[in-house]
Amino acid sequence: MTKAATPTEPAPPAASSTAPLSTAPLSTAPSRTMPATGWRSLLTTEGRAARSFRFRVGAAFAVIIALHLIGLGLLSVGVMSGAAGAVSVGVAAVAYFRGLVHSYDFDHVSMIDNSTRKFVAEGRNPASVGLAFSAGHSTVVILSGILVVAGAGIVRTALDESSGVARVLGIIGLSVSGLYLVLVAIANLATFLQALRLKRALAVDPGLEIPPDALTPRGPAARVMTAPLKRIRHPRHVYVIGFLFSLGFDTSSQIGLLILTAGAALAGAPAISMLCLPFLFAAAMTLGDTLNGLMMLRMYAAAHEDPKRKINYNLLVTGVGIVSGLIVGAIAAATLLHDQGGVDLGVIVSVAEANTEYAGFLLAALFAVIGIAAWLLWRRARPAVR
Repeated sequence: MTKAATPTEPAPPAASSTAPLSTAPLSTAPSRTMPATGWRSLLTTEGRAARSFRFRVGAAFAVIIALHLIGLGLLSVGVMSGAAGAVSVGVAAVAYFRGLVHSYDFDHVSMIDNSTRKFVAEGRNPASVGLAFSAGHSTVVILSGILVVAGAGIVRTALDESSGVARVLGIIGLSVSGLYLVLVAIANLATFLQALRLKRALAVDPGLEIPPDALTPRGPAARVMTAPLKRIRHPRHVYVIGFLFSLGFDTSSQIGLLILTAGAALAGAPAISMLCLPFLFAAAMTLGDTLNGLMMLRMYAAAHEDPKRKINYNLLVTGVGIVSGLIVGAIAAATLLHDQGGVDLGVIVSVAEANTEYAGFLLAALFAVIGIAAWLLWRRARPAVR
């Protein structure tokens, strides 16, 4: 039991004096592929993907808080400048409320929901889909607000429906929103069909082993359906969609904001304080859109956590998202045909003039009810699963 200690591994050889110095690794030098650390990592796609989900959510809300601080700071400057600045306090509250309501427009909710569904189906976990879309929209809002304050006439021209600028911008906005939503709905249809095939397979064999990526679309048909949006892979791409989408100035909230800004100028409010209106509008809109995006991310991610047990839930939320996207796309197409193409067919006119004022709230509420009901059912069934 008391054997002499015998080394099991030879001692490392001494460094040879003839070995080239270039072969010695420099441990203090960073690798070329080493991602940036800290907040700088958010400037690159790889860096953002490497950060924790909590960190990325915190970064998204940091942007929202910054917009709030800028808006309130500009408002404070106007208030401290005298009585004329007080005019901005009332309209600032209205602008903020309009931005929050605007984030729940039918097209906003549908755009964010369907984009989130697409990313989750591709195995991604983006925390900033809602923020990215809203940031693109906010860019146009803030720039147009600056132009109004500066007295630029191009904004008035863009708001004049009979002008060529308004027609071009309207075509761009409606075409981008309608085409994108139809294409992303078709891409999500591939996920829906995959889930439907899985449900049928489970009906035949309830004990079927389900792999983690069971809901990933497969097959030639899925590749065809997802091909048009193959390059839309990150939230920054959704930013571009949001920017182009808002060029049409076709929403009452966006038009109302510009009218509020122009009215504040006529009331004698300082120019610097008037800039608080687009910033507060953007702050409220990004808050609503980001919360919607995170809610939908949680709902769609839950469907992938246990696809076998949550197959009906996945079919329901995916199906509702697809239908909403197709409806918004149909409305955009009908509006283009009616307003720009002069088509006066009864069906086209009816679809183009459909009232969707409260549809976004109803859609968001429907998803919330589905999510809460599913959570309660899963919680009740948890002991039985054990």
